[in-house]
Amino acid sequence: MFEPRNKNLSGVQRRRWGGVYVTKRAEALRQAVVTIAGALVSFALIYPLCVRFGAGASPAVLAVALAIGLGRGDQPADASSLLRKLVALPLVALAAAAVGLTLVAQPLAGAILFTAGIVLSIWLRNFGARGREVGRVVALPFITMLVVPVGIDSQAGPAVTAAFVIAAGAVAMICASILSRIASRTGFLRRPTEPRFVPPPREARATGLPVATRMALQMLVALALAFGIGFLLLPAHWSWVVLSAFIVCSGAIGRGDAIYKGILRVAGAACGTLAAALLQAVAPRNAVEDAVLIFALLFAGIYLRAFSYAYWAACVTLVFALLQGDQHGAAFATFALRLGGIAIGALCAIAATWFVFPIRTEQVVRRRVADALAALRGIVAAGGTGDPWHPRHAAMLDHHASELDRVAPPVRLHRRVIGSKSGADHPATLIERAQELLALARSESTDRAHLGAKMRSLGSLLRGEKD
Repeated sequence: MFEPRNKNLSGVQRRRWGGVYVTKRAEALRQAVVTIAGALVSFALIYPLCVRFGAGASPAVLAVALAIGLGRGDQPADASSLLRKLVALPLVALAAAAVGLTLVAQPLAGAILFTAGIVLSIWLRNFGARGREVGRVVALPFITMLVVPVGIDSQAGPAVTAAFVIAAGAVAMICASILSRIASRTGFLRRPTEPRFVPPPREARATGLPVATRMALQMLVALALAFGIGFLLLPAHWSWVVLSAFIVCSGAIGRGDAIYKGILRVAGAACGTLAAALLQAVAPRNAVEDAVLIFALLFAGIYLRAFSYAYWAACVTLVFALLQGDQHGAAFATFALRLGGIAIGALCAIAATWFVFPIRTEQVVRRRVADALAALRGIVAAGGTGDPWHPRHAAMLDHHASELDRVAPPVRLHRRVIGSKSGADHPATLIERAQELLALARSESTDRAHLGAKMRSLGSLLRGEKD
């Protein structure tokens, strides 16, 4: 039996997993436990070997970062997919390490190679699910290398360092996959029993460019601006600018979403940087205490990012500061420098999304609402030939509810800012009305005539007619 979502539960979202409803908080906490466990196991396996062979700690930190990144996505569903990733990820990690070394020796050449790798990972989304999978494998090591650059230790040499980079990718992949499977089979992580709804590919826009190609071009411009400004204004800390530009531009759904992500990025980074400055100024620590603190912060960030990216930005910014080991005298001086670099990177991404094949946020919202209405019409129409509430339709409703949730935050913020000036056709209001319809559709007791009337009312608003 499906149960409609309760709009009064602002911090709790109910989902039907295996017939059991779990809160978003419990779901996020369990996922955080599994993800940080994979990171800890990866670190424990790689770090002692790095010490033994004099390769430094960077391959172990790389393994942690990769394990956390892999924990955010779906794990391979079959052995062949796992084998492909197990082969591809270490090799891509090695290529990313080579690009990282090029960035140090030849910054311009390294910037071109890095940008090409990231743009390629986004463009591959044009080729469906397999392309998205390959793109994720390509992007993750490149971004990880930007955060955790691997240096060649004089004691270990290039060959040993390369071997440990490959090992870091393989270990992270294996640990993330094994722990995810164990958690699923034991019931610690609940997986949906109903079939997954696969939406049709997005149509090309009037420019003739597919959505993935448009996003790739936006990322190209954002990274080019970030590298140029970073090399010019912050030659010692250009990575702060580039990483911020990537994060804000990546997956931005319209211009408003880019601004919203930029605000969260800067706000979270400001809190994390200030906390790092205060912590380093008043609390001297040793390496063991730093390691415990870093993993605790990572766990908190993984859990809290399910609620807002600002929490994740604050936690990882503090982690980066601890890894880089700013000294007491430079801690507060670094605060403004780091925050400035992050803000510049966010502005580079916002500029790219606003001026390179831009999409208005209202346009995106109306498209998502129209898609949800079309799905509801199809479900209601199916009532004459069979059960309209079977699992495939439930998966479809979940998909459209998730799509609406993704575009809701920036327009809700806009409505709060303009207050009473917002009308019944404000994008945030349209989203809420569509979500109400999806909730009604999930209840078998809903009167179809009542549902149909509400659907027609929302359709009139979309067409610009009076409600």
